[in-house]
Amino acid sequence: PEPEPEPVAEAERYEEDEPEEGEENDDTEEEAQVSPVIPAAPPEGKIFIRVRYNRSYTARLIQADETLKNYYTVLKNELMRYKVTERISWKHETFRSGRKLLVKLAVRGKTLYAYFALDPADFEDSKYKIKDVSSVASKAATPVLYKIKNDRRLKYAKELIAKVMEQNGLTAGEEKSVDYAAQYPYEELEPLIERKLVKLLPWKEFVPDSEVGVIAVSKDSIPPELLVGNVSVTEAEDMFVGENVDALVTVGERLSDRTKKTIVNIDTLGRYFENGETVTLEEIKKRVPDALKKATYLKVLARGTLDKNLTVEADDFSPAAIKMIVITGGKAVKTRQRT
Repeated sequence: PEPEPEPVAEAERYEEDEPEEGEENDDTEEEAQVSPVIPAAPPEGKIFIRVRYNRSYTARLIQADETLKNYYTVLKNELMRYKVTERISWKHETFRSGRKLLVKLAVRGKTLYAYFALDPADFEDSKYKIKDVSSVASKAATPVLYKIKNDRRLKYAKELIAKVMEQNGLTAGEEKSVDYAAQYPYEELEPLIERKLVKLLPWKEFVPDSEVGVIAVSKDSIPPELLVGNVSVTEAEDMFVGENVDALVTVGERLSDRTKKTIVNIDTLGRYFENGETVTLEEIKKRVPDALKKATYLKVLARGTLDKNLTVEADDFSPAAIKMIVITGGKAVKTRQRT
């Protein structure tokens, strides 16, 4: 009888792929960047924020359709007929004979990618319709890319496996019938994020092959990995969806006093206050040279760039200023209005 498949490794057992020269060009045909579907309204007390998802190879398999999983099972069973060792990293699954890399598998959208340690020149004008990726540094050892999209291509992929194994002196053993797809039952995105199989990235930090989405957040629920060290007005506006930012504001203890109003721009606060400090109207009067000394009411507007983590106490904020404060890890504290 065939051995039972081992449980899927948790994220902490994975080894990150070593960054290589040319990695930014990894796979010239990336998944299409699709705009996220935004629900009509966020849950009460929350606002939507745009994010990027960096899904691991394992997460991609888990969320793949049954057809792709079946192709994967067939190919892996074929590969495991030979005396090879397998390893799962963040991006790929690799199969080696000793130290020699023979085959690399990846998942892109609804397609299973197989990279072979074969010479692309041997397949010019052949039935295999391979893609030569030898110009990509990280694929130099496996320059033949073959995309498995249908049953015929699955059959041809098995033939390519036989070719690469033969070239490396490996002989096929008995056929395998392990249900590898059973290791990857479908899961929703949230548990995959919790298990560290999907990384959340800030919207402004583009990573090749990342995907876009939205999550609902409040002032106390923004994942720390989504905070940024600096943000412009435009970037902050792009990150958050909508102007209803009340969910991002903390109500303070001080009562508002409208006797004498003054306005300060957020980039000015970044110049005169240090990271982690609390900004109050009284401190602004002391530090900002042009501040209105008799002011009793402070409004903060968005301008330029904010590169500090600040707690800002004010009577009023523009929506963009609130977004800039919160996404850099600070707090927007609003005075209580007199009734």
